[in-house]
Amino acid sequence: MAEREIKYRGLKTFQIFNGEEKSVWIYGFYLKRGTYGDPGPQAHIFVYENGYEGYRVDEKTIGQFTGMVDSTGKEIYEDDILSLEDGRIGVVTFRGGCFVLEYGNDMRQTLYDTENWKMTILGNRFDNAELLIKSTIVPKKKEPDVQDLGAENFESELVTRE
Repeated sequence: MAEREIKYRGLKTFQIFNGEEKSVWIYGFYLKRGTYGDPGPQAHIFVYENGYEGYRVDEKTIGQFTGMVDSTGKEIYEDDILSLEDGRIGVVTFRGGCFVLEYGNDMRQTLYDTENWKMTILGNRFDNAELLIKSTIVPKKKEPDVQDLGAENFESELVTRE
């Protein structure tokens, strides 16, 4: 039986010394546990660095590693926004026992069906929510009798802005 790596990521937000908030993605294994003074079990991601260190993360940002990488070798996690070689953009979710790409309008496809396609991670739904706007209008059909109003330029700016 093939061994697969099971790991998670979660977003930790904290205040730095000047009062500004900073968010960092933590990668490791997930555990929900209570600590002294907590009102109940809290979501933690544990990382092994000379012993295990646990970091409390925002529970709604926790996503599991899919076991797949994009065309640049970057690991794909739940809630990542992917661009496929045919122009479709989807969000990775877990439904019905498997990872799927959701394209909007209740359209979805298992992630493993796209395994041999060129995929690129554009971001994730927490850091790059504006990318989800494009996922509802792709793919676009080109019809010669429809006037082009410059939507392509708008979409490419939307995807590439920092």
